[in-house]
Amino acid sequence: MDNALIEQSLTQYRRIAEMYGQIEQALQNRQMDTLASLCADMNILQEEIKGNDAAMLDLLRQSPALKKDERMRELVALMDKIRGQNNRLTVQLKNIMAVQRSELQKLQQGSTVLQGYRPASDHTGKRISVSN
Repeated sequence: MDNALIEQSLTQYRRIAEMYGQIEQALQNRQMDTLASLCADMNILQEEIKGNDAAMLDLLRQSPALKKDERMRELVALMDKIRGQNNRLTVQLKNIMAVQRSELQKLQQGSTVLQGYRPASDHTGKRISVSN
């Protein structure tokens, strides 16, 4: 069971690392539909991994010697890579959100200004009134 659990974790974390690459590419290309789909898939995968991670922690508590296993080192390195990808994406997303927030604020201010605009005089129908 130890080997199967470790291999399953490695497979799942490799999929997450791959998905982060796809998410990063979708962000750079501004493919918001693809991004939404990838994020939904990522959430599903993360839910699957939660149970596996709990089992892995139990396994490591029972067998501390597994910490020196090559596959466990690979798993930890993969987790570290994913953490780095997450940090990079977080910065990119914060920047995109700041730009979007600024543009939305400008639109709202413009809308407010336009709502307050009223012409000084009413020009509608004046010529017809004067010609009679």
